[in-house]
Formats: sequence, structure tokens, C-alpha cells
Amino acid sequence: MRTDLAARLFVHAGFIGAIVLQRFCLYVGGGAFFLAQILFMAAIAAMVLTGRARVRPVVSLLLAGFAALALVSTFVAVNMPDPRITFSIGSMLVLLLLYALLAVGPDARFDGTRTFAIFVGYVRLCAVLGIAQYVLQFAGLRFFSFMQMAPALKPVLLEQLYNHQPWVSYGSSIMRSNGFFLVEPSVFSQLLVLAALVDIFVRRSWWALPLYVVAHLLSYSGTGLLALAVTLPILALADTRSSGRILALVAGLAVVGVIGAIALPDQVAAIAGRADELQYSGSSGYARYVAPFHVIGAVWGETRTLIGYGPGAMERASFFMAGSGNALLKLFIDYGLLGLIGFVTFLIASVWRRDLAIVSVYGLVNFQLGGGFLLFPPFVVIMAILCIWSSPADTARVGEEADDAAERADGGSQARGRA
Repeated sequence: MRTDLAARLFVHAGFIGAIVLQRFCLYVGGGAFFLAQILFMAAIAAMVLTGRARVRPVVSLLLAGFAALALVSTFVAVNMPDPRITFSIGSMLVLLLLYALLAVGPDARFDGTRTFAIFVGYVRLCAVLGIAQYVLQFAGLRFFSFMQMAPALKPVLLEQLYNHQPWVSYGSSIMRSNGFFLVEPSVFSQLLVLAALVDIFVRRSWWALPLYVVAHLLSYSGTGLLALAVTLPILALADTRSSGRILALVAGLAVVGVIGAIALPDQVAAIAGRADELQYSGSSGYARYVAPFHVIGAVWGETRTLIGYGPGAMERASFFMAGSGNALLKLFIDYGLLGLIGFVTFLIASVWRRDLAIVSVYGLVNFQLGGGFLLFPPFVVIMAILCIWSSPADTARVGEEADDAAERADGGSQARGRA
């Protein structure tokens, strides 16, 4: 019973840090450490100390392989600098420290049975608060920025690094919902879609789908839907058993979408209208999905792209375009093609689970399409908990360990009796 309580406390601590306290950080020097990462590291340490966690050998080996490639890239960057680019060794250290979290997993006595129920509970809370947040602004009550609600919190908030004033459009006085706790509406939309997939494919529950859809519409963000559109075809190929549920989800979304278009026509039109953003160089869609190819074109054909230009090089390159920094592009520019392959291999090995194919596939897709998720600890923590820490306890193994312990204790008692 105590093991189950410890597991639930661990899961709650992880989601509180990654969702409820997503905007909070500690500034150290010139960098910021998300509170989500700090809390999750502490929670993992507690699991290790109490014998409920272990190092994952294959994942650790793959991470060490990537680290070796990153060191080679750093060594070359130090000794053969490119005049177009500067780099930061601290970027590599931050990356390795963050993803070392995936190298530890649960032991047999850790019971993650309640993990998904706890997760959707937090997302549903965000959905309800997000809807209320959007509606209350029309009554003159705005709850979109913690810095504005409580200025004293500014020294421990990351809001200034994100879109903390999410206007519906330029010149508008209406703000998009960000789920109250989350840094941006786009993150809110992605989390809503993930919760919907967990409910439908893992928990076999459909009743909360309208809640997720309404909250998603009020985020005015198409990122979650884009990730879903890419995920479903991949899932159909990776897990043919999900075909029926995929079709049911598409049909359900179509029905809810029609109802939404009638009830909330402006919101539906706003999200649909973002489909042509790729044509406009000043749009976020262009920056995320078109501009990266211009950055790649600036170095394409150079031998150096095999090993990269050094940690932190992408953001510091003269040819970098603001807003174009997705995960794979950063890995490619910083650590080269070899480093990119090494990291992607490590990441897939870390989060892939055949029995949770939908969660793994969506997470990997969102890792790339979400924008800036390579060094976004809340995303890493959420994926780690859902994909690594969600298995039920191995009761047979725990029972065997308990029997062995009892036999050892009994043997010791008999020995003392003979003495």
C-alpha cells in the first residue's frame, strides 16, 4: 500500500511541476532552470533512494553515445571555429542534464497504474480553467499573465521568454486561452490533444472529448491539431490494431467539429484560417515549418554538417532565422548528422512502448512540430512519466522479493535461537 502511495505522490509531483508550475523557474547566471525539471529530479532521487527506481542500461548507453558525439562536435568547434557561428558549451551540459532523466525508470515495486488518470485530471483542470479564463475577460477579468496578476513573482517566472500576451490577432483586444497554468496557447492545444488521445486510446473513455475540443478552440492554436494529423497516419502504420479507434476518433472529431462550427463559428474560422500561414514570411507557421529549410540551405553540402558546429550554435549563427528553431534542426546544426541520428535513436528507445504506441508516436511527433521542445523540460517530464513510469507494479516479482526477505529474516531468527 505504501508503494502505491509513493508512486502516486511521485506522479503528482511530476505533473504539478510540468503543468501547474510550468511557468516557474530558477535563474542561475544567464540561464533559467524550469521548476518542472528540478522537482522531477528530486522525485527520481527519492525513488532511487527508496529502491523504487533503477538505471535503464540500454537507454543510458545510447545517451552516452550521443554525449561522445557531442563532445567531438564541441572539440572541433573549439579548435576550428566557424566565423559565422559562436557556440556555448553550457548548451550541451543543459541538454545532457535534462535527458539524463530518461535514463532512470521504475523498479518492479513501483506501481504506475494511476498515472494516466492523474494526468487527464490535471489537463481537464487546465481545460476548465482555460474556458473560464477566456470567458471572464469579457467581464473585465483577465487571468493570462502571472506577472501582471502578481508582479512580485516576476523573478521566478519564465513568461517573458514566451507569448504571455496571446492576442487573437494583431490589434485585437481579445486574448487566446492558455489554460491558465501553461506558458502559451500552443502548448495548451498540444496538451489537450495528448489528453484526448490518452482518454480514447488508453483509458477507453470518450466523455471528456467535447471539453477538450471547446478548450482547444478557445486557444486559437492549430499546433495540437497538426500534430494529431501527422500522428494518426503514422500510428495506423505502426499499430494496425488501432485502426478502428482511429476511424472512430476521426468521425467523433468531425461531429464535434460541426457542432463547434455552429456554436463557436469565429473560433473555428480563426483556426481554419491559419492553414495558409505557410505563405506569409511573417507568420509563426512560416517561421516554424518553412524557415528551417532556409537555415539548412545555408550549410547544406558542407563537410562540417556531419559533426555539427558546436553546442548552442544554431541560435548564435548569422544565418539563423528567429522562430525557426525546431528540435531536429537544432540537433543537426549543433551536433551534425551523426549527432542527430544518435540523439533520435536514444529518444525513440527512451519513450517507445508498443502497448502505448499512440502516446509514444504523438510525443515524438510533437517533439518536432511543437517548436522549441528540445530544451523544454515540462514536455520531457510529461513524456517520461507517461511512457516510462506508467506501468503497473510487477506483483509476482515483488511477492518473490518479499518471500526471499521473509526467508532471510526467518533464517536469521533460527540462527539466533541456536546461538
